[in-house]
Amino acid sequence: MTRLPILESTVKQLYGTATTCAHPECDEKLLRWVDALRTPVLNSRIAHICAASALGPRYDQAMTDEDRRAFGNLILLCLPHAEEVDLKALAAVYPVETLRRWKAVQLQAPPAKSPELPEGLLERAVLLSMGDVLMDFRDATIDLGGKAALAPGAGGSGGGAIGPGARGGDGGPGGGHHTFAVTGLQVLGEVPIEIGQGGRFGVDGLPGEAGGHTRFGAVITPGGGRDTHSPFPEALAEIVTTSVSSALFANYAEMNNGLSYLIGAGWSSYEVVELPGPFRAALWVWVDVSWTDIEPGTEIPIELIVELITPSKTATFSKKAATIVAPPERDGFDRATFGFSVVGTLHDAGLHVLDLSCNTGARLGQYLKVVTKPSPEGPTT
Repeated sequence: MTRLPILESTVKQLYGTATTCAHPECDEKLLRWVDALRTPVLNSRIAHICAASALGPRYDQAMTDEDRRAFGNLILLCLPHAEEVDLKALAAVYPVETLRRWKAVQLQAPPAKSPELPEGLLERAVLLSMGDVLMDFRDATIDLGGKAALAPGAGGSGGGAIGPGARGGDGGPGGGHHTFAVTGLQVLGEVPIEIGQGGRFGVDGLPGEAGGHTRFGAVITPGGGRDTHSPFPEALAEIVTTSVSSALFANYAEMNNGLSYLIGAGWSSYEVVELPGPFRAALWVWVDVSWTDIEPGTEIPIELIVELITPSKTATFSKKAATIVAPPERDGFDRATFGFSVVGTLHDAGLHVLDLSCNTGARLGQYLKVVTKPSPEGPTT
């Protein structure tokens, strides 16, 4: 159901049929003249006999939205009585039958001459009739999107929200802070600097892009919304070997009894109707871990970051997962399986790179081609 504003023609009709409050014990004028003005001001409000929304008193689910804003469902009351009648706690004191009887009496004594209501007064009467539901934003600028940070490596701001209980999206976390100490000799050469591009908005309620990395020589400051690995223990670096053996996009995936079950897996391209457009997929990744001469039970922390890098070097999504491999014997091999549900917003056509990196230094990159087609049939293999 959508609450509809009262038509100005209906407002004219209402004020053309009454001059005082409909409450039988009240003779308060509906319009009030102010000495300093040449036009009247509202001393009344249009109340709904049956509420315009389920949150109001005397709501009738069987009525249509047009019925709710029709002349027959509206009654003119002075400001105090309109406030009183619209209190849900007093709905039993002012039932539908009572208000309809008041309206019938009000209509029996129409004014001799209908007042000329200025256009501004008509608009105000409509706005006041909507109570707390309608706000007038005609001259306002409303921006609910998060803002990209201006400083390299700084986090983006969160998105806004309107309404009780609503929550705006979180801003991307800031990149690491680095202090540089250089000598004159060290700066004789060129230091490559690359400022990461800010992420773009999301569509259909999906996350927006994570920002691009900022680079100062060999130092990389992660873009907002992207993460970095925890350091891999130095004591394990010489005795543990890892590789990201494979990764597959799929329509659906699950793990059962130690086995991976994939449906519609192995995409090489992804089709969208238009850009920007949504991206949704299951992603399954396998990391091979081998070790030599290690104390059984030693915990090997494996972290994996997966990102779909756009042609402009932002990230459609950026996900991090971790697991612990505990060797049962001094020498051996294990395979860690990672499953991700990935969603994001695609802004660019062309080749994207699925970048997978471990905290051990192991890495894998694969291409995914994004194409636009007017009648999508889902991802293709």
